[in-house]
Amino acid sequence: MKFRLLYDYEHQESVKKTLLKSAEDLVSHYDVYDTLLKTDLDPGEPLLLYLSDHQLKELLPGLAGSGVRVAVLPHPGARQICIGMGVDTNLSKALDHLRDAPKPVKTDLLFCNGIPIFNNMVVGQTFRLTSEDVAKKEGFWNRRLGFLTRFLNIRPFRVDVELPNDRKLKTSVAGIVVSEHRKSSLLSRMVLEDSSISDGRMHAFLISPRSVSEMIHSAFRSLWDKNKLPPFGAHIKTSHIWFSFPDGERVLLIDKVKHTASDIKLTIGEKQVEIFPGAYLEVPEASRESADIFRTSALPSGEAAQALAERKLPFIKHASSEEFKDLFQVLRDNARLKNSYLVLMVLSTLIATFGLFANSTPVVIGAMILAPLMSPIISLSMGALRQDKNLISTSVSTILAGLGIAFLAAVLLTLITPIQSAGSEILARTRPNLLDLGIAVVSGIAGAYAHAREEVAKTLAGVAIAVALIPPLAVAAIGIGWGDWPVFTGAALLLLTNLAGIVLAGSITFMLLGFSPLQLATKGIFISLAVVVVLSVPLALGFNQMVNEHKIIRQLEGMQTELAVIRDVKVQRLAPMKISFMLVSGSAVTEDYIDSIKELVEKEVGLEVEIEVITAISR
Repeated sequence: MKFRLLYDYEHQESVKKTLLKSAEDLVSHYDVYDTLLKTDLDPGEPLLLYLSDHQLKELLPGLAGSGVRVAVLPHPGARQICIGMGVDTNLSKALDHLRDAPKPVKTDLLFCNGIPIFNNMVVGQTFRLTSEDVAKKEGFWNRRLGFLTRFLNIRPFRVDVELPNDRKLKTSVAGIVVSEHRKSSLLSRMVLEDSSISDGRMHAFLISPRSVSEMIHSAFRSLWDKNKLPPFGAHIKTSHIWFSFPDGERVLLIDKVKHTASDIKLTIGEKQVEIFPGAYLEVPEASRESADIFRTSALPSGEAAQALAERKLPFIKHASSEEFKDLFQVLRDNARLKNSYLVLMVLSTLIATFGLFANSTPVVIGAMILAPLMSPIISLSMGALRQDKNLISTSVSTILAGLGIAFLAAVLLTLITPIQSAGSEILARTRPNLLDLGIAVVSGIAGAYAHAREEVAKTLAGVAIAVALIPPLAVAAIGIGWGDWPVFTGAALLLLTNLAGIVLAGSITFMLLGFSPLQLATKGIFISLAVVVVLSVPLALGFNQMVNEHKIIRQLEGMQTELAVIRDVKVQRLAPMKISFMLVSGSAVTEDYIDSIKELVEKEVGLEVEIEVITAISR
C-alpha cells in the first residue's frame, strides 16, 4: 500500500534525509502540510502524517466523514497521539508495522470544548507524581522531589456534573481524568479491563479521597490489585459530560497543554476518522455498542462535599459524622457502669489471683481475656482527647469501681489462702520498666484502632492479653494481703503504667484517625503525656536495673575456674548485691574454695557481693 506523506515544514530536512529513505516503499508522493490541503485530498488515497499534535488537532476533525484513511508516524511533537493511537515512538518500528498492512479502524474523536483530546484531559491532582507546569529552571531537587510538596498540598474543589438523561450531581473532588480508552491514563489502566476507541463512549474518573494517606495507600495497592476502582473514586462511561466549577475557572491539561475554563463540555464524535492503528492499540474485533456506566456512590455530597472543599486534603482521614455518631455511641455505652462489668471484673481478678498462686501462665491468660477493663479505658481516651467531661467522669467512675471491687475481692482471697511465697508469675509483675510502658502504648493504639474500625474489633481479646491489666491488679492485692510493700508498690506502678500508656496512645490514635482537631486534643494529650513522663522516671530506673542485671548475668554465666564452672546465674537484688548461682565441679568443693569464687565474682562485677551457691558434682 502506498501513502501520500504530509510532513511538518519545520522538519523537512530530516524528512528528506531520513524518513523518505526509510519509507521509500510506502510513500507515493509527499507534500508539506498546509491547512489548505484539507480541500485537496483524495478519499481513496491514504495519508501518512508526520505532524505534531497541534497540527493533527487542526487536520483530523476536518477529515470527519471524508472517508480518508490516516496513518500517524512518531513526530517529535506528536507524543500524545502516539500514546492515544498506540503508535511506536521508534520510527523504524512504526514503519515496519505499516508494512504489515493493519486494517484501518473507524475511530471516535473525543472533544473538550471543541478541542480534540488524543490522550487525556486532567483537572486537579490525580495519581500523577509529576507536574507538567514545573519549569526546568526551577532547580534539580524541585523538579524531581517537588511532587511531594504538591501531593501534600492537594486542595479539593467543587464541581457540578451534568450527564445524559438529566442526571446531575454536586460534589467535591481532588481531580478529574477523562480518556477515551484504557491506555490513555494511569487511572484508566488501573480500573479498566478493556476498552474500545469506536464504541461512542468516553471514560471520566473523578477521585475524591478524604486524606493524602488514603490516596497513597490506594496507589500502592493498585500495583497488585488490578482493575479495581479506588474506594474514593467514581467512574462514568458515557457519550457526553458537562463539568462546571462553581468557584471559578480551573486549570485543565488537555494532552498536557494548559487551558483554563469554568465550564467543560466533553463530547464524543462517533467513528469520525478511519485510522491505521498503531502496534500497541487494543482494537476490538468488531465495533461494539457499550452501555453507559455511572458509578458515583463514593463521591461526597451535601455538607460533606462542601466541607471537603474548604481546606487542604489532610494527611490522615478525618472521621465522618456517621463514624463519629456510631463510635461515640459505642464508647458512651462502654463507659457506663453495669452489673455485668462488675461481675466480670471480680471473676477475672479472682481467676488471675488463683493463677498467680498456682504459678500457672494459662490461667492468668484466661483471666486477661475475661476482663472487661479495656473498654472503659478506651472510652476515657476519647473523653480526654475531646475534653468531654461527661465521658471522662463516667469512664473514670466505671474504671475505679471495677478496680476497687476487684481489688477487695483479691485481697480477701489472699487473706484466706495459706500460700505466702511469690512464684515467678508474681515476681514478674513487681518490677515494671520502660518495656512495660512500650507494651501499654502499642496496646492502646491497637485498642483505639480496633474500636474505630469495626472490621478489626475481633482483635480486642488479643489486645487485652498483650496489655495485661488484671494480673498486676491481682498482684497488688496479694501484696496488701501479705503485707509486702515492695510487691504492692511494684504491681501498682505496673497497673498505673498500663492505664496511662493506654489512655495516651488511644487519644493520639483517635486524633490521627480524625476524631478530633489538634486544637481541641492538645490539652487532654498534654495531661496524659505529663502523667506518662512522671511514671517514666521509676520505669527508667527499673529498666536500667534490668540492663545491669543482664550485664552481670552475661559476665558470670559460664565462667570457668580451675576446678568448677558457674551456671544458672540469678541476680537476687542490686543493693546490696546478692547473686545466686550453681557451681559445677568434678569433685566436692571446700568452703575456702567458695570464698575464692566470691572474690573472683566481686572482681568481675566490681562490687561487694553476697553469694548464694548451689554445688553440683559432674562425673
